[in-house]
Amino acid sequence: MSNGEKSIARIFSGIILVILGLFLLIGELAELSWGEHFWPIFLLLGGMLFYSGYFSVKARRSGSEGLLFPGTYLIILGGLFLLLNFIGWEYMRYLWPTFVFGVAVSLWVVRSSMPIENAARRKSLKSSIITLSLISAIFYLMALKVAVLWPVAIIVIGIIIIAKGLTKF
Repeated sequence: MSNGEKSIARIFSGIILVILGLFLLIGELAELSWGEHFWPIFLLLGGMLFYSGYFSVKARRSGSEGLLFPGTYLIILGGLFLLLNFIGWEYMRYLWPTFVFGVAVSLWVVRSSMPIENAARRKSLKSSIITLSLISAIFYLMALKVAVLWPVAIIVIGIIIIAKGLTKF
């Protein structure tokens, strides 16, 4: 790593620590219990550190985009848990499909950062992203107890798959 790359990594790490310190300070000034409300910030911080590792590599080596998967997933989980700390954990019964959707989003970020030359890997990730997104959409509909909509969604997906199959003949 060159001196310029080290400087960028240090600056980004410093920014992360300043943001964390600000959250802690706000929590103390607002007399909020750190352990009760702000513990998910450590997940956000961990995700940002993975992103820092990815962006600090000037000439990205093949496979360095793999750092984005855990980074994205930790940020999604940290955001979800932080939200639940403020709106109430009883809403987890509606938001649990975020665990599946977070994997789809993380794979999408990895796919988006892959070189175009990796067409086969990008294509296989695309099908995984679509499948996980559809599964999580169905789970969200089920969690929201929208009894009529989720079977309709499955029917529509089936029709789309049939239509795509017919166009290939």
